[in-house]
Amino acid sequence: MKTGSLDLLICPACRSPLALEAARGSPILAGSLQCSRCSRSYPIMDGIPRFIQPEELTGYNRRFSRLYDLFSAFYRLFSRLAFACLGIREETARREILDRLEPAGGRVLEVSIGPGVNLPYLVQRQDVRELYGLDISLGQLTSCQRFLRRRGWNADLFLGNAERLPFADDSFEAVFHIGGINFFNDKKAAIDEMIRVAKPGTRILISDETEKGAREYERFIPGFKRSFTGIRHAVQVPLDLVPPEMQEKHVFEVWKGWFYCLEFRKP
Repeated sequence: MKTGSLDLLICPACRSPLALEAARGSPILAGSLQCSRCSRSYPIMDGIPRFIQPEELTGYNRRFSRLYDLFSAFYRLFSRLAFACLGIREETARREILDRLEPAGGRVLEVSIGPGVNLPYLVQRQDVRELYGLDISLGQLTSCQRFLRRRGWNADLFLGNAERLPFADDSFEAVFHIGGINFFNDKKAAIDEMIRVAKPGTRILISDETEKGAREYERFIPGFKRSFTGIRHAVQVPLDLVPPEMQEKHVFEVWKGWFYCLEFRKP
């Protein structure tokens, strides 16, 4: 994490500014982030601030963070194989969503960055200045960090919950999420948070499996179906959870109907 990112960070519990207590002698930013208002402390380990403790998660957030931890070593390979089975080049598929972002030379936040499968289609864009990624799975973030180091790319990573983002209001020129929100504990809270941290005028993109895609995941991903207790409700696009004041609302299918994309603009 860059020291310049500190100005963007807030306590996700009380939304107050954070102060850095740096560890001496560390080659990377380490130590902790302290909230003077509620006295919470968030450790920074291996350059990644940890705004959640995985054992404190509940419900779907707990189940799927564990699933993604286990799946992190194979996620990148699974992604390539999945697109190959669909008969779509991965670059073509990912650009179908990512090319709709309008960073305008500013900061981009990916909520649920996973192992960084979208980064290759963002780092070379001339209209992207800085990249930020948050995920609820430490395994996925660790995989993403290794990927960044191998490529020599820069992005700030954060362990956190999309329903309580650790960023100040109006911080990002582009905000997007691909994969996961269907099974968040509180989808409405996550959407509201993405809106809160986006600057006015930002186009926000939210994409996840359609019901068709979810059924295929149940067939082919070990542990996916077991992550549910009882009957899984059919996937629905969370259009009704987007506040009415948002502009240019639009829903369309991508990736041959396996995923939907919900987009809208913050006024």
